[in-house]
Amino acid sequence: MKLFRLCTIAICALALCTISCSDGEDGTDGIDGIEGKDGDNGSNGTNGVNGQNGQDGVGFDELTKFGDITVQLVGTRPDDEPFSDSKTYRFAPVEAGVLNSTNDVQIFPFGGGATYQFQIARFYANPDDIHNDNFISFYILINNVGEEDESLLNATITINNHAVIDDGKFFIMNDFFSSGMPNTLIPEFEFSDMAFDPDTNHLSFAYRLLATADGNSSENDLTVTGAVDVTLLEQIPLPDDE
Repeated sequence: MKLFRLCTIAICALALCTISCSDGEDGTDGIDGIEGKDGDNGSNGTNGVNGQNGQDGVGFDELTKFGDITVQLVGTRPDDEPFSDSKTYRFAPVEAGVLNSTNDVQIFPFGGGATYQFQIARFYANPDDIHNDNFISFYILINNVGEEDESLLNATITINNHAVIDDGKFFIMNDFFSSGMPNTLIPEFEFSDMAFDPDTNHLSFAYRLLATADGNSSENDLTVTGAVDVTLLEQIPLPDDE
């Protein structure tokens, strides 16, 4: 009898266990906890020591110390669009083989005065026979420069490999202008305010020319103006040349 009662109690306990382990509904989520505070920023480290300054790069002082030439071209492009282009030519070759044709003055006695021969060329970039061949050059033969009886004997201007870049397009100017050219090609060719100091060989002047369509690379009427402000060199003749 006591054994039967113990078995009955065990069966009832097992049944209660089974009922309590059956799936029930999940409870409501609890409230989120409070966010913690950000930590304090650490102290900045000490700045490092500045490095030593590097050496200055090699400049172009030797090539630009003899002065420059400015030029302004105003006209119409080959595609009939108007243009205006300005450049400053600063670089003078310094190798011996070209000095007498790019930065040279020669003075010859003439009556009671003198005849001056000026040969000047300046490049747009560092001169190079192949890659940087954009230059403007002058040849001028003149009597008694700066005097009341000054007279121009001959003059030429050469513009070589000059790129006019305008409105996303470009064309190239390769032109030779001479005071001896017919008026039908060069109706105006003049120099003004010409001054030369024989003690320093400093030469300055302004220039202006008009070229018709047949007389320049743009194939339209062209106005060329500018100024020259240069210091020239006078070659010392060798004894055998005198």
